[in-house]
Amino acid sequence: MIIALTGSIIMFILAFWGVMIDQPNPRYAHIHLFFTLIILIIVGSVVASFVIRKILKPLKQLNEAVKKVGEGHLDLNLTPRSNDELGELTTAFNHMTADLKKMIHAREQLLLDVSHELRSPITRAKIALEMMPESPGKESVWDDLKEMEIMITEILESERLKSGITKLHLAPVNVSALLGRIVENYKRESSIVVLLPVSKDIIIQMDEALMTIVLRNLIDNALKYSSPGNQPIEISVIRNAESVTIQIEDFGNGIPEEKLPFVFDPFYRVDESRSRKTGGYGLGLHLCKRIMDLHGAEIGLRNKVEGKGLETLLLFKL
Repeated sequence: MIIALTGSIIMFILAFWGVMIDQPNPRYAHIHLFFTLIILIIVGSVVASFVIRKILKPLKQLNEAVKKVGEGHLDLNLTPRSNDELGELTTAFNHMTADLKKMIHAREQLLLDVSHELRSPITRAKIALEMMPESPGKESVWDDLKEMEIMITEILESERLKSGITKLHLAPVNVSALLGRIVENYKRESSIVVLLPVSKDIIIQMDEALMTIVLRNLIDNALKYSSPGNQPIEISVIRNAESVTIQIEDFGNGIPEEKLPFVFDPFYRVDESRSRKTGGYGLGLHLCKRIMDLHGAEIGLRNKVEGKGLETLLLFKL
């Protein structure tokens, strides 16, 4: 549009200048010079703009690529468009993303290898522990082994989901029946988890086994961060024309707002003390996020607007 407008202005000036040339008059010689300078300035500006845009185009592509790398897309491979400094910068960017990808892969492989290798000594320790007489020390060691097993399982499952080894087995699942079975397990211990009335006809395509992992993880988290004597954990389902939302609501202290953006990062913990009461290694929510992503669904946490507590939302699009 700018080029078309500039061309129209130049054509108008040339037409006017042509009339002036056809009717020469010494009195208007300075006007001829004035219009000549205007044409030269306009043409020079258009050419300079074109050259600058051509020069800056690789920088714009690099800027977009850097943003994508920041979002975790490491499969980018830009094509150098010149042999100058910009071409060298593009090549260096490609080498950087390739090195980052190798480093991350090496880290993930190390986690997998260590996790696999830890299973054998843990199993041997559990067998040896079974043969020991009952004592407070035995119970403490048993709790430590269980905690290690949970961590290893979460690491392995998270990496399987990321690498595509674990495949989704989608099938129609009745949400009311699924939640009822999960809540029933908690009612055997105490009545601290309450399922609010759910319509019997809500059906979602999901992997029931993986979604059970998500729901149990979230309920366990809600229980860990709720103080004794608080109201029961409440689970409800909200359906509208385009989506179904499963909401898990606790009445604990919530999560500091500045920490909410990081809760789904691997190994991130809100409770930095890593106490036994709030045990875990920051992998549970990360695993939940991976499972929800595979389903094309969303997961979010938010502090209550009124009163204490946290709301966890699982959003499934219909």
